[in-house]
Amino acid sequence: MILYTRILHIFIILFLVTEIGICQTIESKNSIQDSTSYYTNRLKEAMAESNLFPTTSYKILDESKVYFESKKDTSRAVKCLLAMSEIQKRKGKFSKTFDHLWQAKYLSDQAFDRAQKVKIRISLARLYDEFNMNEQSVFYLTEALEIAKGIYAQDSTQVDNLISSYMYMAVRQRKMGNHQEALHYLDSCFVTPSIALEKSIEMPFWDAEKGKIMQELHQYKKANTFLHLSRNNTLGKKASYRPNISMYLGDLKKDLGQKDSALFFYNESLTLSQDQGFRNDLETEVLRKISEVYSANGDTKLAYNYLVRSTNTADQVLQNKNQTNSELFQIKDSYLKSISEKNEQLEQKTRTIEKNNTIQFRLKIILFLLVLLGLVLGIVFQMRLKLKKTLLHKKEAELQTKFVEERSNNEIELKSRELTSYALQLIDKDSAIDELLNMLKTESSPRYKSLFSKYKKGSKDLWNEFNLQFTQVNSAFYDKLKELHPKLSSTEQKHCALIKLNLSTKEMARILNIEPHSVHVSRSRIRKKMGLERSVNLESYIAGI
Repeated sequence: MILYTRILHIFIILFLVTEIGICQTIESKNSIQDSTSYYTNRLKEAMAESNLFPTTSYKILDESKVYFESKKDTSRAVKCLLAMSEIQKRKGKFSKTFDHLWQAKYLSDQAFDRAQKVKIRISLARLYDEFNMNEQSVFYLTEALEIAKGIYAQDSTQVDNLISSYMYMAVRQRKMGNHQEALHYLDSCFVTPSIALEKSIEMPFWDAEKGKIMQELHQYKKANTFLHLSRNNTLGKKASYRPNISMYLGDLKKDLGQKDSALFFYNESLTLSQDQGFRNDLETEVLRKISEVYSANGDTKLAYNYLVRSTNTADQVLQNKNQTNSELFQIKDSYLKSISEKNEQLEQKTRTIEKNNTIQFRLKIILFLLVLLGLVLGIVFQMRLKLKKTLLHKKEAELQTKFVEERSNNEIELKSRELTSYALQLIDKDSAIDELLNMLKTESSPRYKSLFSKYKKGSKDLWNEFNLQFTQVNSAFYDKLKELHPKLSSTEQKHCALIKLNLSTKEMARILNIEPHSVHVSRSRIRKKMGLERSVNLESYIAGI
């Protein structure tokens, strides 16, 4: 009873420990889920308020990135880096922008989110575009386009990244002066007729780029239509490219000789650019174009003032870019060094894994060989044991056979002796009877004739009685003798039977009721029929049958 109580207590304790562990695990999971939800919500809020509160949003994004990296949540960590890079780009801190984008690229290359890979490469291409690095910009846009095509090939509903890649490639080609290529990429934005472009990108951006290409191709009527359509669709909306649309309209009016309209749209572009708080490079270009318009009108003072403002802004932008270029080399070197170190660590881990795999493979081979050797030894041992048992059984069988054979031979020999003794007794008895008959004959007894006839008949039956006893002892003798020497007569076979018992000539003659001389004649005839040479003893030969 005490033993059962103790066992029950042990089970209760184990149950309580298990329940506590499960509760702690659930609480831990709930805590992790709550933290993830908290940082996810903060990420969304920071991205939504990045224009109004860039510094605060940047700090929140940085904290969220650290958390998501600790949880191996690569996708959200990359989102944080992309948003952080946009904030730094608006501030003109291009070195930080590059730094964040390269970190995002490294993380995304280790993950499987191909849509993020497209966004990162487009961002890098646009950043290189700020520095007029056409080759690098086209390189990353080409990569983005190939990845986006792969996404679309697997899922035809995923067109956003493909259209964005076509759009930015069109802008890049237009800036490089490849207008036909630019138009081709713009037309490619309509991936299929069933897809409405406005569902994937903002239609005014497409219209604005189309209008700019038409203006540069001197197709002013089409350019006017597309650019005004783009401007009307963006009125009252927060569009980052809104200053560009106004600048493109200013360029169109300038080409058409409508200087007042050109100044209106240039000033509109300048105001929108200043309201957004970034785009110093665009301000420089717009100020320069306003200066050119005033210069064409003959207002040199205003032209000079706008040119000075343009130059000062350009100097500031150039200074930022020069500083960025120097920092970029350091960042790129540190980035490449980091990549090199990580690749080296990865290679070292790969070598370690390969080494461990080789060791494991060798151990498996050794274990397999040991098991195989054990099986072989086991099989050999079983075979030897089986062979030993077989040999033992065979030896026992041979001994048993030998014993039975010896026993049979002994019995045969004993019976042969008994048979010989019996034959000799018969002969002695028959001789005694002959002697008595001779005495009766000498005394002329009247009973002689009847007794003589009776005992002569008994002498004739002597052989039959003897042969019956002999056959019982040597059952296969006559069969073997007939097989070896089929020409022997029945009388000669009888002679052979008596020779096998080593009876003398006189004893044989008495049993066969013939004269001794006839026995000698019969022996000679038997030797001849058997084909025995003189050197072969007849008694020994017949004894072996």
